[in-house]
Amino acid sequence: MKIAILTSGILPVPAVQGGAAENLIDFYLAYNEQHQLHDITVFSVYHPNVRKSYAMKSTSNHYVYIKTHSVLARLKAKFYGKLHPNEYYHYQLEYFFEQAYKKLKKQYYDLVILENRPGFSIKLKERLNIPIISHIHTDIVNAELPRSPEVIKNNDGFICVSQYIKSRILEIGFPTKAVVVYNGLDEKKFSIECSPISRKHIGFNDDDFVIIYTGRIVPAKGVKELIQATGLLQDKSDIKLLIVGGDNYADSVSSNPYLDELHKMAQQLQGKVFFTGFVPYENLPAYLKLANVAVMPSQINEALGMSSIEATAMGLPVIATNDGGLPETLTGQKHIIINKTGNIPLQIAEAILQIREHYDDYTGNHINLQFTKEEYAKSFFKAIEGYGI
Repeated sequence: MKIAILTSGILPVPAVQGGAAENLIDFYLAYNEQHQLHDITVFSVYHPNVRKSYAMKSTSNHYVYIKTHSVLARLKAKFYGKLHPNEYYHYQLEYFFEQAYKKLKKQYYDLVILENRPGFSIKLKERLNIPIISHIHTDIVNAELPRSPEVIKNNDGFICVSQYIKSRILEIGFPTKAVVVYNGLDEKKFSIECSPISRKHIGFNDDDFVIIYTGRIVPAKGVKELIQATGLLQDKSDIKLLIVGGDNYADSVSSNPYLDELHKMAQQLQGKVFFTGFVPYENLPAYLKLANVAVMPSQINEALGMSSIEATAMGLPVIATNDGGLPETLTGQKHIIINKTGNIPLQIAEAILQIREHYDDYTGNHINLQFTKEEYAKSFFKAIEGYGI
């Protein structure tokens, strides 16, 4: 089958600048190259580093690049936005789509897969009679969004990262087909055999009980509430909190009002809270290995929760809110689920003490099979076949 993949229009594929969705695309493209399943063309934004990627040598996967970051491209995108002010996405994304479409329409494809840009289907279905499937990574097709019925009408189906995302699409009430393919993790990188970082390098003692948070540091992720929970445990001198991440992946800033507030709170706790700032993804396992328990205090509707999967793969027990797809990542794992509508700091503090006092009962987590990258890629292509395309 000849397949076109339209990426998000933000980060490049191969994932030379990171990105969760972009890494997942790399996983199934590598599987496709290994098994020679389909002829795939990927339409992606350009970055100079993609040319250095081993993926460029693929015989089954081909890459078409759209330059969106040059001064000229940005001016063209802005001009496009002024001419088309009411389109589905921000004008920069719509400009990416139009440039990709000019190239895509020159070839015949049996199928188009939209990576987390289901709104592209509206224009694409008008122009080309091609089956369209959207791979949905976030909660972006739901009953609260007025154009969701239009999106459903123009997609032939959806691949969803969790049962939660599938339910959000189906509750809209318009007939459609949606299947779940859980995200995959490179389990070889996330293992207890990874290269360690010394606890003393961070500022911990060997006998400290270390709580870890990994992810973006934004209000909806509940980091403030996690620090408040640590404050409730101030009399437990061995309990320390390690916050790994920045406000926005690789282009994170070191200061904004929210970050400043968190650092001020941490200072008041006198050495109980440590911040790493942004950490490259390949270094994340080493930080997880320092910890005793991972906490995901999210207060938004998480589509799935890769941080939870990463933590369990490293053997850590997990404390997480009953938020979106997060509980799905913890089936069969040692964990405590808390209610995000309750007193989150108090619940986290109580859960930390519960795990600390009965630690042997919470050890032994491991990655579930459905979250391995091999199973993810296999299920992804099986899902496509399941649509009968």
